[in-house]
Amino acid sequence: MERENGRLRVTAWNNGGRTYGLRIGARQRDRYFDQDWEQVQIELDGERQSFSITPGFWNQCPEIRDRGRPVIREWLAKHRNLEWPRGHPPEMELVRLTENRFQLVP
Repeated sequence: MERENGRLRVTAWNNGGRTYGLRIGARQRDRYFDQDWEQVQIELDGERQSFSITPGFWNQCPEIRDRGRPVIREWLAKHRNLEWPRGHPPEMELVRLTENRFQLVP
């Protein structure tokens, strides 16, 4: 199924430790992501990074996480903040470029 291009409002996510990610949310996940994708590519400051789509992404955890590679964490440290008030994570824009490729905009 062809997914539409669009601009998604996403928020920062943290597991309470050193893992950071982007919370997509269920509505945007269902609209812009395909269950056949095993990974997505996200451009962070002009560099394309690949992120695995976990089974949990399609259940209760619609986040893309930077497990093992702190690239989202580093991007947040540069453009936003690594700490935020509970319930008020920083928002950003994720632009869908093609199929499973996106660009994160500060």
